[in-house]
Amino acid sequence: METLLQQLLEGQNRIIEEQKKTNVRLGNIEGRLDNVENHLGEVENRLGNVEGRLDNIEGNLAENTKFIHALSQDVARTATKEDIATVNVSIETLNTRLFKQEVELTVLKTAK
Repeated sequence: METLLQQLLEGQNRIIEEQKKTNVRLGNIEGRLDNVENHLGEVENRLGNVEGRLDNIEGNLAENTKFIHALSQDVARTATKEDIATVNVSIETLNTRLFKQEVELTVLKTAK
């Protein structure tokens, strides 16, 4: 009987030791989960910044498009050859700027 009680106590002690080890592992897992949650928050913040930049670029793109359209209509009404050449250079410059913004927008959307 005494041997049986001794074996039960040893078994109980092993169970308690394993439970302690399990609790340590669980603590480590919880710490890792906290780190993951923190990193996720940082990613969400960065994504918000990218979305803000996308909105800004889209607004600039719309503004430039309207300006080019208005400029084209203005030229068609009262243009001399010199005016047309000047406007063509202006439109080319704006188209280049618009193209660069579209590229940046595409890059940001791809990154998103």
